[in-house]
Amino acid sequence: MNKLANITHKIFYDNKVLMVFSFILAVVIWLAVVILFSPIDTAVINDVPVTIDLTNSVPAQFDLEIFGQSDFTVDVEVSGKRYVVNSSAVSKDSLKVVAQTAYVDSAGKHTLLLKTTKANENDEFEIVSVSEQQIEVYFDVYKEVDFPIEPKVIFDGDLVKEGYIAGEPFLSADKVTVSGPATEINSIKSVFAEIAVDRPLDATKTQAAELKAYNENGGVLHYLGFNYGNSEVTVTQPVYFETEKPTTVEFKNTPLAYIEKPFEYTVSPSSVRAGIQGVDKNSVPEFISIVTVDFSQLKPGKNTITVDADSIPSVYVVDDIESFEVVVDVTDCTQRTFTVPDEAVTFVNAPDGYEVTGLDESVGLVTLVGPADSLDKIQAADISVVVDLTDVDVTAVSQSVAAKLSINNCNDCWVSGSYTVRISNQ
Repeated sequence: MNKLANITHKIFYDNKVLMVFSFILAVVIWLAVVILFSPIDTAVINDVPVTIDLTNSVPAQFDLEIFGQSDFTVDVEVSGKRYVVNSSAVSKDSLKVVAQTAYVDSAGKHTLLLKTTKANENDEFEIVSVSEQQIEVYFDVYKEVDFPIEPKVIFDGDLVKEGYIAGEPFLSADKVTVSGPATEINSIKSVFAEIAVDRPLDATKTQAAELKAYNENGGVLHYLGFNYGNSEVTVTQPVYFETEKPTTVEFKNTPLAYIEKPFEYTVSPSSVRAGIQGVDKNSVPEFISIVTVDFSQLKPGKNTITVDADSIPSVYVVDDIESFEVVVDVTDCTQRTFTVPDEAVTFVNAPDGYEVTGLDESVGLVTLVGPADSLDKIQAADISVVVDLTDVDVTAVSQSVAAKLSINNCNDCWVSGSYTVRISNQ
């Protein structure tokens, strides 16, 4: 007993021990006061997400989905003891805001009531108010349909600079898959790919387009997706420099003897007012080329070629001309037919593992054109045939492939027409 008394006497009469004991006691009393007598305070939890769960819901039973805005948030005011509401213990995760979908059984915009509760019923705070009591959500059945699209160029004032012509805009795709709510899809009258031009153009412009669907009244339809959001559609607005020039033609696959001295030809009309793409006043050509004539098209005598005015590359005809007539006079020439042997055929660029095992159908009869005395010197062995297998279908047992023919040791004759061979690989 005396020993215990001595220890107690030492503890309570030791200043250092009393100081530590007093501090601990003060903390305990402070915590007790804070917990038991803390004042009630309020706090606002911002941007609490709204949950719209359609799993096993009434809308799901009618195949209804949400279109447009589906991510909503609200601000929730809570109250409780200061040490609770002003700490990290109360956050977005402490609350649960659920949109009620029990009455959504048809397509359209529906008002959903919000139910806000504590995520954990035992949390020591109360919900005072919520910034929104309801939200509006659009429901409908999903549908997708392919629609043709039209280009539209939007601009104020002049589309092109003075001295230039605007051609018809065209698209990188002819149609687009439109997906979204069935009600909106069924209302589509037209789909446009739109670009905006903010200044007059002096060169062709290609730009990624904004796709929009319109109803029969010209109103823009909403909640729609195009090509699943993955495929870009571009609009090209052609721009041409306007000029008036004589017309001409060009030749390809020309035998050496006719490069410097081509056959005489006429083009009707002999001149035309048109726009030319990719040039300006400093680089405009002396002539407007109407067509490139392949020598394989030419036969002895007068060859007449009709060219659609709309088919001339990089040229936009301004005059009221629908077509041009080109006449090439192949004078002092005749034609002769040769039988080309199978051994004259050479195959190049065969894919790995592909082997031609036979000719099911050879080149056969080949027509050559040129001066009579030159044709008399040509033998069938002078004709070579090359078949390029780069694009061959390796899975096909038998197929036709284009053949390129040429004449050896002759500079004023050419092969007339086009030819194929039929090959097999088994």
